[in-house]
Parts: sequence; structure tokens; C-alpha cells
Amino acid sequence: MNEHPDIHLPSPSFWPITLALGLTLIAIGVVSSFIVSIVGVIVLLIAIAGWTMENRADGMEEHHE
Repeated sequence: MNEHPDIHLPSPSFWPITLALGLTLIAIGVVSSFIVSIVGVIVLLIAIAGWTMENRADGMEEHHE
């Protein structure tokens, strides 16, 4: 009775929250200080890289099963 047996859901991740923090710091930095924006850009880049690597690792695991 299961119509969609091959549905894949991604595993839980903290990277989207980290990315949102980076965006928030960039926005706060625009109003307050350039240094806060720089920290926000660094956090944003780390979050993008981490999220990308996490998704690639999940994809590699699927092919090896």
C-alpha cells in the first residue's frame, strides 16, 4: 500500500541555521560595523562549504549501499 517507497529525506543538519546566522551578521554589520559584516561573510562561506560537503557525503553513501 506504500505508493512511494523510494522517497529520500535529507538527514537533519545545523548548516542552514549557521547560514542564517551569517546572513544576519552581514545585515547587522551593514547597519553597525564593517567588521561584523566580515565575520558574517566568513560564517556564511563556512556554512555553504559545510552544507555542500555534507550533501556530497550523503550522496556518496547512497551510491555505496
